[in-house]
Amino acid sequence: MNKKILFAGTPEIAVPLLQELINNFDVVGVLTSTDKSVGRSKALVPTPVKECALKNNLPVLQFDTLRTEAREAVKALGANTLVTFAFGKIFGPKFLSLFEEGTFNVHPSALPLFRGPSPIQATILNGLENATISVQNIGLKMDEGDLWGQESFALTGCETTSSLTDLVALKAANFVPSLLKDVFDGKVQSSKQEGEASYCQMLSKEDSHLDFSMDVKTLHCQIRALYPWPKANAHVNDTDIAITGVWGSFKDIEKQEKPEDQEYGQVVSFRKDRGLGVRCKDGILWINALQLPAKKELDFKAFVNGNQWIKNARFS
Repeated sequence: MNKKILFAGTPEIAVPLLQELINNFDVVGVLTSTDKSVGRSKALVPTPVKECALKNNLPVLQFDTLRTEAREAVKALGANTLVTFAFGKIFGPKFLSLFEEGTFNVHPSALPLFRGPSPIQATILNGLENATISVQNIGLKMDEGDLWGQESFALTGCETTSSLTDLVALKAANFVPSLLKDVFDGKVQSSKQEGEASYCQMLSKEDSHLDFSMDVKTLHCQIRALYPWPKANAHVNDTDIAITGVWGSFKDIEKQEKPEDQEYGQVVSFRKDRGLGVRCKDGILWINALQLPAKKELDFKAFVNGNQWIKNARFS
């Protein structure tokens, strides 16, 4: 039977994959979240996936819940295959039963590692040296479905959630369509997920405070995982300041010297090629971008020019 694909997705990360699926398969429609009001004007803004679908003259389905009305709309499109990437809603058994030719979910982690809603942040937060994209069957429980394939790629330790999201978007657009072709041609069989499952949660502002008594790598990873939201922060001079950038890669972190007779959080150095050096448990964390409340983000040179006090500060 000809595979007639319904693509389900919402944010920008899913757009490159959608475009490649349109280029290579019979995509009959797109399911995405409803338009959201933004700004003071409360104007409704379409999702990035919806914008891509409309540019390609594809029908767009948007429902608050995936019940009878949504199922009838899918049937009307004739969709028999579901491909989803960052859709943001749970699919129930009645909805999944519509896709007799298969359901495929793209998840950016080495499943069963980091099941849940924030695998990219978790990859950075846990200091992994490789990122992975998995394609799985869609199960009734979170990310439990059998695997069709995985692709991994090396990380440098410089990635932020923002930059790794962009990279995953491009990698998925290249990997997933070729894998789906092999699946549809019967060249690939699915397999059970192996190993103990772990789960990730959405990061929040409660996760953003830095503790400089921790080791350099942990803090380095935390700052990168929290960018662009909610941004890491530390208390200094009676205010919380956002720490939005750090110098170095995994290899650089391993070579840090441990300063003596300095309190944790103390700024101990200022280097024009690295930034502000802050004492941590096992070395120096080099901060190269900061942001005061209600101010714009600045690189460390511009920040120091206007805030000389920072060179002698201690982050608590």
